[in-house]
Amino acid sequence: MSNRVVSPVVRRRPLGRRKRREEVRAGRGRGRGRWEGGAGGGGGGRGGGGGAGGEGRGRAAGDPPAGLARVYPPGLRSLAGTSGTCGGTALARPQVASLGPEAHTCGGPCAVKGLRPALCFREASCRDFVRLSNPHLATMKEDVLYHFSLSTGTHDFPAMFGDVKFVCVGGSPSRMKAFIQYVAVELGLDVPGADYPNICVGTDRYAMFKVGPVLSVSHGMGIPSIAIMLHELIKLLYHARCSGVTIIRIGTSGGIGLEPGSVVITRQAVDPCFKPEFEQVVLGKRVVRSTHLDEPLMEELAQCSADLGEFPTVVGNTMCTLDFYEGQGRLDGALCSYAEKDKREYLNAAHAAGVRNIEMESSVFAAMCNACGLRAAVVCVTLLNRLEGDQISSPHEVLVEYQQRPQRLVGHFIKKRLSAA
Repeated sequence: MSNRVVSPVVRRRPLGRRKRREEVRAGRGRGRGRWEGGAGGGGGGRGGGGGAGGEGRGRAAGDPPAGLARVYPPGLRSLAGTSGTCGGTALARPQVASLGPEAHTCGGPCAVKGLRPALCFREASCRDFVRLSNPHLATMKEDVLYHFSLSTGTHDFPAMFGDVKFVCVGGSPSRMKAFIQYVAVELGLDVPGADYPNICVGTDRYAMFKVGPVLSVSHGMGIPSIAIMLHELIKLLYHARCSGVTIIRIGTSGGIGLEPGSVVITRQAVDPCFKPEFEQVVLGKRVVRSTHLDEPLMEELAQCSADLGEFPTVVGNTMCTLDFYEGQGRLDGALCSYAEKDKREYLNAAHAAGVRNIEMESSVFAAMCNACGLRAAVVCVTLLNRLEGDQISSPHEVLVEYQQRPQRLVGHFIKKRLSAA
């Protein structure tokens, strides 16, 4: 199928070079590389001028003049709106390119075979926008985010969430509310008497809070719970046309060879066999996804912790398990089929593989964020050293202070990022 642009205007006979220069000055230039002009419009490419509604020639790819929009081939005009995904809807066009972490498919014209990514001229690059690997969504008139009690049919997502740049997720609703209150103070956005109501007020599955460009969401405990939340959160960011989003999981974990209260910034999320991948069964078939996390973001967070100098911080692998007891080699569960020697050998092997902490969400978190083009990181505090025991026995006030450490680190990171913008 040809990607040739068909002119929507009546063609005129070729003009002489002098006549063409006169018409360009008068705002009536025309040509192959076309821009549709608005007020103050004009020609693109080499020397194209133009007044209101003018057209211009130009083969060079790049941004159109201010106020103009590219003319797309027939059938692609619906992709050229003002949506935050290069005008994309949800990749339900018949000619979408193959999807994957390296496809850079944003749902806009660059997702169509034969059109270069250079044709994406929105304010941010394709990589900056949230992308969805689901062609079925574009056929839906309304997308109901059931577990958030939100819907595109009843809520204005761009108005509510379009300015979000930082998303922080954690297990407990109360912890995520405390985080948004802390961030509000740190960013100077705190209002005396402000309550920061739960946006997901229609459900008790998850809680969501927002202040300025920061969104704070609870995800419950374990891979199934955070996976459900992430599906709906990522769609929310997509429908809200968010760009340049950074998402960070802040939480608690068990340390391996670390003192309680140490903070671990995850280098790689690994499975219980120490492999950096997340495996899921889809329609009876094994699907394995990479758990790659954003390395520059990891390094930036490590530098922020060094700036603070308040608590020990390490960069290491995080092991994600399906269970708190047997899956993590504990001896104090209702079931236990191994000896203490077996447990110690396993934890020592994990430490030798670079694992410094254990939790139950990081692998699916990393896999889903990576697949959808989100810069992601995991920052967890250790509540105990698993080489010394299984039970968390520190006093409540000590545990509360430990849990605040990832919040302080990520809060400092957000404040530093915004002050540098």
